[in-house]
Amino acid sequence: MDVIAKLNKVRLERNLSVYRLAELAGVNQSTLANTFSRGTMPSIANLDAMCQAMGITLSQFFSEDEHAEPLTKEERAFMEAYRHLPQNMKKAFAQMANACKENMQL
Repeated sequence: MDVIAKLNKVRLERNLSVYRLAELAGVNQSTLANTFSRGTMPSIANLDAMCQAMGITLSQFFSEDEHAEPLTKEERAFMEAYRHLPQNMKKAFAQMANACKENMQL
């Protein structure tokens, strides 16, 4: 996968200038400009910040499914809260979510 090409494609689909994406992601504009003009690979932290600014997760970005829907505002807020949980709470939540999913399939 050409990460920079996909990043540019998603950016353009959302009608974001390089400047606006940098602003939304909290990434230095020159860093982002170098990514597109010189092909400088972004760090995972910067790529994650850009994905969040564009309303997608890193998982969605790297997905081969071109029709992956962006996260809703509520889903993004939920994911942000989840990231700050301690590991034991993440594990407990995963167990609860899996139990709910299994019950819905019955």
